[in-house]
Amino acid sequence: MDLETKLKELENTADKLDDKDIALDEAVKLFEHGVKLIRECMDRLSDSKGKIDSIRGELNALMKENGGMAD
Repeated sequence: MDLETKLKELENTADKLDDKDIALDEAVKLFEHGVKLIRECMDRLSDSKGKIDSIRGELNALMKENGGMAD
């Protein structure tokens, strides 16, 4: 599941938790699911940041080799 889908699911989960008539057991399950989704989103964002940092490092090295600077 992609990040955008996970974020939409997280939003839906939060909306369900806003229901004042929700049973406690269901609320706990939804909360647990929401935390899982948050963890997965954070992992995906961290992975993406790592890839971007790696690409930027390669670009900086390439620019330095060619007498220019990236940043």
